[in-house]
Amino acid sequence: MWHVCTAVAQEFDNTEPRWKQLSQAYGFVVVQRALLELIESKFPDLAKETKEAWFAFESSAFGESVKGLEVELAKELGDRLPEFKEELRSQMDDLLPNQSLSSEQATAFLAEVTARSKGQLPETIRSTLLSVHPRYSENPALELAEGWKQTFQTKDHPKAKGVDFSVSVPASWSRGEGYRPNIIQVFRSRNGHGPIVCTLLVKTLPLPAGYKLTKSESKDLFQPGALNHLIPEGSTFIEGKEIVLEGAPAGMIVWDTTAQRLDVTLTMRVTLFVTVCESSMIFLQFGTPEMPDAEEPLDELQARFLPTYMATANTLVLNDLYK
Repeated sequence: MWHVCTAVAQEFDNTEPRWKQLSQAYGFVVVQRALLELIESKFPDLAKETKEAWFAFESSAFGESVKGLEVELAKELGDRLPEFKEELRSQMDDLLPNQSLSSEQATAFLAEVTARSKGQLPETIRSTLLSVHPRYSENPALELAEGWKQTFQTKDHPKAKGVDFSVSVPASWSRGEGYRPNIIQVFRSRNGHGPIVCTLLVKTLPLPAGYKLTKSESKDLFQPGALNHLIPEGSTFIEGKEIVLEGAPAGMIVWDTTAQRLDVTLTMRVTLFVTVCESSMIFLQFGTPEMPDAEEPLDELQARFLPTYMATANTLVLNDLYK
């Protein structure tokens, strides 16, 4: 009855090519380093401040990301990488010698670099750098745990059916509106190019007008037998269990399904968290496909990313409870 949409990968496509995201972030980092070197050589009296700004950025999550950025950029550009680096070097050779930089401007830039180390940098650059962070790429839950997150609130969203809740996901995940009627928002890991697709949905329960479920009735919705009704026909059940979200009865269910897009057929592992607020069901759904040339089978992907799913579900806040 309450089948959930599993075509999550089709809901939101990030249209910016990955090579472009990576090359912009790489250029940003290289130019920043060059400017710091210029300040260090041009203003010896700012040597201490320059080293402090340099260290602040390089020791931050963004500095950690640079190595991953270089590795992934090499994979994306392949034989074009030397040409890209040469072009970037040529642009800097033309630009930097002509820089008219005062001591006040240099000091202001050092303060900006320090602020960047705390996340105050262009959103596209921040997302891309975090998306190649070696530890976060392996375990996105660490990105959340270390405070790099974005919070989405459904208040006044036309598809939320009056339900006000919020969820936090890693800051490196892209975000977009869902195309289908019940899908509020779609997130995708690695700035829109990763294996995890997270979908927020709300559906209205067929209850008499004004009727509110009791806590006992809500618990009944999440018993193993009842949870099976959430699985689309033709899917393979993996596991289902009753859990608690925001102190309210909830369920977690996992299944495999096959989805076809154009001429590609994929098997997807879906992990769904669901709870009830008033007369609506809130769904937080994660889908990870097994690509045809994938090195990791679905069981391994699930083991690696389940902590991220659970950490994200644990950020759910039903704001109506606190009014």
